[in-house]
Amino acid sequence: MAEPLSEHLDPGEVLRATWRPAFAVYLRREAFVLAATALGFAPLVIYMDNPRAWALLPLVVLVDLVVFDNLGDWQRNRRLVWLLTDQRLLQIDTTDPLATRSIALPHIARMRRLLFWRLFVVGDAREIIDIAYVRDLGRLRAYLATAREGATA
Repeated sequence: MAEPLSEHLDPGEVLRATWRPAFAVYLRREAFVLAATALGFAPLVIYMDNPRAWALLPLVVLVDLVVFDNLGDWQRNRRLVWLLTDQRLLQIDTTDPLATRSIALPHIARMRRLLFWRLFVVGDAREIIDIAYVRDLGRLRAYLATAREGATA
């Protein structure tokens, strides 16, 4: 049974939005990394002038998934939920209730986007909430910026 998210809210706090990771965004990221790596290795493969050299590309995928632990990154992030209330941004680990993190909206110092799959929200005290694999990250960032401006006004 899904954990009720309202129990993480303070009394009087109003929930404005929720976000969850999307596997489709993770797959798009993996396709992007694979394409960029293939383009990077293409000159080497062409230089080798051997059709069997193209067999290196599946190895690149395995290295990306296992050595760089991108599959583990998805497994860690898929259980997270991000809540935006009228007062703060929360990151909730649905498997560990003690791992909840939050930043009050007026204390959001900056937001850094990493291409289309990750947004780092940094607070005044250098706490970080990492929002990963969420659909339409640009709109989410704009929504957070608007909420932050509304909270500081």
